Amino acid sequence: MGKVYRPELADYFDLLEHQHGEGFSFDVLSDDALLTLERLGRHAIERDPRVTAQEKQALQPLLVLIGHQRMQRGLGD
Repeated sequence: MGKVYRPELADYFDLLEHQHGEGFSFDVLSDDALLTLERLGRHAIERDPRVTAQEKQALQPLLVLIGHQRMQRGLGD
């Protein structure tokens, strides 16, 4: 049985949840962590052929939430 593919986004998200525990929210992330999460999310959605269309659709709200955080923090486009 082959190894199940996990995009880098999944591993990074797990790391953030581990670091922040039950207090995890986008509000507690550093700007760098937020931008890394966005970069990895965009890669999974726009460029990773191993992420299924259904997974890509499910990830869209993540980018919307990150976009709201960017605006609140004045991080630009």
